[in-house]
Parts: sequence; structure tokens; C-alpha cells
Amino acid sequence: MKINHFLKYTSLFLIGALAGNAFAFVMGMGSVMEKLSATSYIAFHESMQRSFLSWTPLLCAVVLFKLITHLLMLRKQWKHLEFFFVLFTLLCVVNDLVITWTGFVPLNQLIRIWGFQGPPDDWEAIRSQWLNLMYWRCAVLTAGFSFLILSALIRRTESPILKDVAVAV
Repeated sequence: MKINHFLKYTSLFLIGALAGNAFAFVMGMGSVMEKLSATSYIAFHESMQRSFLSWTPLLCAVVLFKLITHLLMLRKQWKHLEFFFVLFTLLCVVNDLVITWTGFVPLNQLIRIWGFQGPPDDWEAIRSQWLNLMYWRCAVLTAGFSFLILSALIRRTESPILKDVAVAV
């Protein structure tokens, strides 16, 4: 098996796992979390964080490595759609990491404190903000997964897209 195929299909599997996890969470847990009491929400959130933090950072790092390696292998075919679909996938994963570091990490630290001090009066607004970030994560990772599926479906014999644009001009 060519290394390009290995990268393509293992990346597809791994980003599919990330997107599927986010999608399943949003579909299965989003509405449930909105109905939890403050005490139940804090307990659930702490338990969930321990579980997700044990494997998600490693999975994201592996996905980033594979996508960057895949792009480097495709760099000579940068005018082809496959390159752009893999690039868009990488941008979606990076966007997810930005959402994580600028949104989830500060909120998770805040929610962790609630376990010791109790929730503030506006805890429901913070919970809603956390859930909205999860909806965005789901959308971004699902888009990335879709782009990677499209890259796998692209025929290698396609003509470069920029060549078609040059001919049209």
C-alpha cells in the first residue's frame, strides 16, 4: 500500500472518530445537559473531562501529524482538488483546536472551580456557552471529515483546477 493511501485512510478513520464523537455528544447529550441541575451538571462535567482528556489530545496530535504529512506529500500536486480538500480538513482541525484553547479550556477551568466553591448565579449561561462551543466543534469537525471524504473520492487523473481557471481567462 502506498504511504499516501495509508495517510489518507487512517486520517479519514481518525478524524471520523473525532467528528463522530462530537456528533454523538451533541445529538445524545446536548439536550440532556441543558436539563441538569447545577450539582448534576458539575458532577457530569468532571467525570466527562477525566474521560475525554485521557485520549482526545493524543488523537488530535496524531490527526494533525497525519494531515500535515499528507499535505507535504501532496505539495507537488497543490493545484489539484485533493490537496485543497486535505488543506481544508487541516484548517478545520486547527479551528477545532482554537475553539478548544480559547473557549473550552477557560470554561472547563471555571467549571472545575465550581466543584469546590459552588456554581455562580449565572452558571446556566456558562453551561449554554459551553454547549454552543460543542455545537461549533461538531460542525467544524463534521466539515473536516466531509472534506477528507471528498479528497478520498477525487480521481488522481483530474486536471489541475488552476489550469482550468487559466484556460477560462
